[in-house]
Amino acid sequence: ATDGAYGEATATDGAYGEATATDGAYGEATATEGAYGETPETEGAYGETPSDEGTNGEIPAEGAEMTPEGYLPGTAPGTGNVDLSLAELDNFKDTWDPYEPSDNAVFWHIPKAGGSTVKDVIGTCHRFVMATEFGITDGHENDPEIAVVYPGGGPVGQDRSPFVNVDTTTIEGIERAKQMGFADSGLADAVVTPFIYEANELFTPTAKGRLFTVFRHPIDRAISLFYYIQVADWEPSYRPDLQEWTLEQYATSDVAENNWMTRQLTNQLEGDLNDDHLALAMEVIRRKFLVGLMTQIGRTMERFERYFRWTYHVNPPNQEACRVRLLQGGSNTNASGNKKDKPQEGSEAYELLRLQNMYDLQLYEYIESLFEEQDEFVQDIPADFRNIDATCCKCFPPTFPPEGFTCPLAILN
Repeated sequence: ATDGAYGEATATDGAYGEATATDGAYGEATATEGAYGETPETEGAYGETPSDEGTNGEIPAEGAEMTPEGYLPGTAPGTGNVDLSLAELDNFKDTWDPYEPSDNAVFWHIPKAGGSTVKDVIGTCHRFVMATEFGITDGHENDPEIAVVYPGGGPVGQDRSPFVNVDTTTIEGIERAKQMGFADSGLADAVVTPFIYEANELFTPTAKGRLFTVFRHPIDRAISLFYYIQVADWEPSYRPDLQEWTLEQYATSDVAENNWMTRQLTNQLEGDLNDDHLALAMEVIRRKFLVGLMTQIGRTMERFERYFRWTYHVNPPNQEACRVRLLQGGSNTNASGNKKDKPQEGSEAYELLRLQNMYDLQLYEYIESLFEEQDEFVQDIPADFRNIDATCCKCFPPTFPPEGFTCPLAILN
C-alpha cells in the first residue's frame, strides 16, 4: 500500500483489497461503528431550504453563555442577503437531477473522516478507474495525452489498479487535467479531490460532475487530526512537537482548524465567518452533495453504489469479500494500540474545540438529517445492486457488461 492524499494509505496496489494499511492515529477508524460508536437519529423532510439563522442554540450545551448581542460565542450575525445561486459550482449536477451513465462521480476527501475506506472500496474492491494522485506516478506526470495507466509495482501476477494519468488532488494537477480534456475523455469512474471549487473547472456543461463524500462529527475529527499530525512524518503538516501538547493547548492555538467544513464549502478559507457562510454551506450540501456518515459507513457505501449504479465486473465473490473486510476494519485504522480517550462533553478540552467549530457543528447536525432524507434517491434501487447483473472478467469463460469493461492487468515483471 502507498500513502495517499493527507497521508492516508490507499492500498490500491493489492489484489482485490488484500492489503490495507494502518497509518492512522487516534485509533478511531473502524468504520462500521463510527466515532465512539455513536449512531445518529435524525428526521426531516427532504428539499427544505436550510435556515440561515444558524445560531438557534441547539448545538451548545444547555446554559451556554451568549454574547451581549445575543449570539453564541464563535458566531456572528450575517446580512441575511446570501447569494445561493451556486454559480461557481455550475459544473456539478444537483443531487436530484436525473442520473445519467455519463455523470462523473467526484469524491470530496475530508481528512480523518473515513474517506480512505470509501476510496479503497471503489478502487481496490470495485476495481474502477480512479483519478487520484497515483495517476502521475512512474513518470506519468509527463504524459502528453490523457490515458488510463497502471502505475506501481508488486508481486508478479498480481493485478495492478487502473488510474487516469492526472492528479486531481492538487490545484496544479486539476489545471493540467483540464487542459488535457479530462471531463470529455470519460476515462475515470471516480475522481478524488480535496478541492471543491477548483474541481468545478474540471468539468463542462456537457460533462458534469456529481459530488459525494463522508462526513464525521467535527470535534471527533479535530481530535483525530491532532493526534495524527503528531506522528504522520510523511505529511507537510507533520508536527512532532505537538506530542508534548495537551488538547487544550492545541484547541487554543493557530494550529487547530476553525470551522474547516464551512470554510471549504463556502471557499472562505481565511477571515471571519458569520451566519451567511453557514447558510451558504448548507445550501451547497443540500443541492450538490450525496452525503455519507462515518458513523453509518455500511449504509453510506451501499447508498453510493446504488446512486451511481456500481456493480462488480472482475470476480464478484472476491470483490464482495474485499468490501466486507474494508467496511468492517477500515482502511486507515491504527494497529499500534495508541488509542486516545475522547474528552467528555463539558470538559475544558471539548468546550474549547466546540468554540472552534460552532458553525461546523450546526452544519453537521443538518447533514445528519439530510442523510436520512436522501434515502429517497435510491428507494427504487435494490440494496444489493452491486451484485445485480454482475459480470466476471476473471472467470472462465469470462463475462463482460454490455458497455464493456477492461479487466485489471497483471504485473508481469
